[in-house]
Amino acid sequence: MYCKSLFIAILLAVTLTAIAQHKKPISEKTPAWVTVNTYDYSKTTLDAEAEDGYIDVAFEEQVAVELQTTYYRKAIKIISEAGIENTSEISLGFDPTFQQLYVHSLVIIRDGKTINKLAINKFEVIQQETELSRSLYNGALTALLILDDVRKGDIIEYSYSLKGFNPIFKGKFAENFSTSYSVPLYWIYYKMVYAKTRTIHIKNIGEQIKPITTTNGNTNSVEWKLNEVHALHIQDRTPAWFDPYSMIMVSEFSSWAALNQWAVALFPKNPAISAGLQKKITEIHDNNPTDETRVLATLRFVQDDVRYMGIEMGEHSHLPNNPNKIFDQRFGDCKDKAYLLCVMLNSMGISADPVLINTAYKKAIFDWLPSYYNFDHCTARVILNNKAYYLDATISYQRGYLQYIAFPDYQVGFVLTDTTTALTPIALQESGQVKAKEVFTIPDMSGKAKLVVNTEYSGSYADDVRSSLRNNSHYEIQKNFLNFYANFYDNISVADSMQIDDDEVNGILVTKEYYNVDKIWQLKNGVKKASFYAYLISSIIQKPKDAPRTMPFRITYPARYKEEITINLPEAWDIEESTTFANCAAFNLKANFTKGKKVVYLDFDYEALKDYADTEEAAAALEAITKFEDEMGYGLTYKDSEMVGDEDTKDNAASSGNIIYTILFITVFVLFIIYRTQKRNE
Repeated sequence: MYCKSLFIAILLAVTLTAIAQHKKPISEKTPAWVTVNTYDYSKTTLDAEAEDGYIDVAFEEQVAVELQTTYYRKAIKIISEAGIENTSEISLGFDPTFQQLYVHSLVIIRDGKTINKLAINKFEVIQQETELSRSLYNGALTALLILDDVRKGDIIEYSYSLKGFNPIFKGKFAENFSTSYSVPLYWIYYKMVYAKTRTIHIKNIGEQIKPITTTNGNTNSVEWKLNEVHALHIQDRTPAWFDPYSMIMVSEFSSWAALNQWAVALFPKNPAISAGLQKKITEIHDNNPTDETRVLATLRFVQDDVRYMGIEMGEHSHLPNNPNKIFDQRFGDCKDKAYLLCVMLNSMGISADPVLINTAYKKAIFDWLPSYYNFDHCTARVILNNKAYYLDATISYQRGYLQYIAFPDYQVGFVLTDTTTALTPIALQESGQVKAKEVFTIPDMSGKAKLVVNTEYSGSYADDVRSSLRNNSHYEIQKNFLNFYANFYDNISVADSMQIDDDEVNGILVTKEYYNVDKIWQLKNGVKKASFYAYLISSIIQKPKDAPRTMPFRITYPARYKEEITINLPEAWDIEESTTFANCAAFNLKANFTKGKKVVYLDFDYEALKDYADTEEAAAALEAITKFEDEMGYGLTYKDSEMVGDEDTKDNAASSGNIIYTILFITVFVLFIIYRTQKRNE
């Protein structure tokens, strides 16, 4: 696999090097259609909001739709020595398959004097491939120039144009103009010039900004002007879909039906199928007696045997490759894999259609204008016995019956059919959970104990652990699981090899771990104390740092966890039994402490109800988290003949909670992989 990826990377590098030689930036005067604005660079009212030693003074984006050209102008003021290092590199990105880069100006304004710094031959064209870590190759190039003699107080101003729109859009225009940022800006200017024969729709998301519209002959011009734009800072742990930043959306698509007409043509329903692919389709069909098992077998093939890797150059930013090619090369990105899955199922007479997804903004796109920029992922919808099943072909090693196959919480999708006229809400398709049983056996007061951990995963939780097991050695898995509990107990060691039982028919995976703990008791001031925690659940619930909340905060979702801790003791222990609920609109948590003869039981149940707590729910949610922190730990103390159990509240649970949030949070994602970083953004 590594050799294939390396070969592809080398092949792409050679290809793009050849392209780059013919796509070097060109020096050219500012186009006549561009509006030339003048700015007062002496203003300082926003300087106090600046970060990294500089402030953005002006930003312009002007688009000539008929010329397929976008003009940019940027001005930056250096206000401290740190800003010199952060602004001396001019980096201009472009797609060489359909764009040409023109540089119009590059100057430094110092003490009222303009110093020309444009030397077109000094630009180096490099290939960065910033998405390689996600197995995506987009072919983008960067023209890079390092400025010399940059000083505090300088204004760096440059302008350039990109000529050429992606041909995959078939001449249809859409764009998003941001009108607020996390940094301050003195001036923002947007302009759009287009033929009167076009109808371009405009919508403000957030702040309502009125455009200035003029007509000159057969051309319409629309402008937006903003000044003194303050920085907008987001509180920590907001949901991915929450975006307080304003923007102006423009789109030539009049409706979702119009967008569908463009999008559905990218995925022909019945393409010609090669002999090799047809053989595989026939094999799956004949070896599986029902349509459900055929869907599962096809999904397993596309998920597990077709690697996730995308070459998204030019048109292939949105256009899937031919399914025969994907089948032969055995790799593809999300749209390639989804399309191959749909083609194979449709060939068996099972209805399947591609579904475009926005993995971050999710249902927020209901408020957006129809646009080809609205989506970053592609999945599939299968109709079987009049029921819809949503499948993500980029997930690997999903097992179990079709009705239990998990689908990430994407909330909404754009299903590509001949009759689609709107977005489709997608209900949560996740029935899985994690059930952990941690059994401590303490034979005496010497300090030694045994720990046996039995954890059952189902749904997406099993998928994620299964994927981790496939991609790591048994040694690495064993070591990681050991390190997890080593964060709580010193001198813990493996007593026996970890056991793994994967029931692929039912989609349930069980792990069993065996440990020796040499020092379960900690001696302090003549008192021995053993502490126990809701190990797993405490890593799920995190309190945001920013409070009070003016913005919603994120809740890990979906999340269903049941954690049972059994402590077998050498003698009967006097503990106070209790049941505590920490519930709110975002989650429910129950902590139940009971005892038997020489045994203590600590049981925790947690379920997230949604992926956020809004501003009105925040106070109650924070209170519930605090209550849980007080209940997540339990301590057993021993002094002479006294054996007492105490709930770790302020003294122990809170301090232990800090350890958990700093150390455990990092480790648990490696070990249990709670929530897949989807976000297989294309």
